[in-house]
Amino acid sequence: MKVAKNRRATGARSPSRRKTAKAAKAPSLPLSIGLLPNLLGYNIRRAEIALWRDFSRTVGEGEVRPALFSLMILVEANPGVAQIDIANQLDIDKATVVGLVHRLQQRQCVVCQQSTLDRRRQGIYLTERGQKELNKLRQEMLDHETRFTRLFSSQELAQLFALLRRIHP
Repeated sequence: MKVAKNRRATGARSPSRRKTAKAAKAPSLPLSIGLLPNLLGYNIRRAEIALWRDFSRTVGEGEVRPALFSLMILVEANPGVAQIDIANQLDIDKATVVGLVHRLQQRQCVVCQQSTLDRRRQGIYLTERGQKELNKLRQEMLDHETRFTRLFSSQELAQLFALLRRIHP
């Protein structure tokens, strides 16, 4: 008991508290990054990280991911679209689309209805609530995009898009 009282009296930390205390950060030293600046993948990934961080901070209060936003845009533009068509367009697996649709259904943003043309397919439709949420998200997305597109002239931006489309279909 005396030991514990003495530790408390002197402000010393108990052994278990020492383990959880944060270690002081050592100052970062500049690194040589070798050939990284000359690698296409490195530069695209760094740009993607910058875009992702800003998107996460500003679109949908951090609760909306790009795939979810893209899905909502596709449903708006193609009422009654099938999950497989969304998966193909976004180049993601169908199971991921199923999860995204389920999440939007729980939030009452989309409904699935059996197709009148093919009873084996279900079409996805935005609800009124989904349309309102998408309208808000669209504005946030456009604001997010503007923060980055303003770094380029319209000619540079068109060229950038053209060059990136050489990489992806």
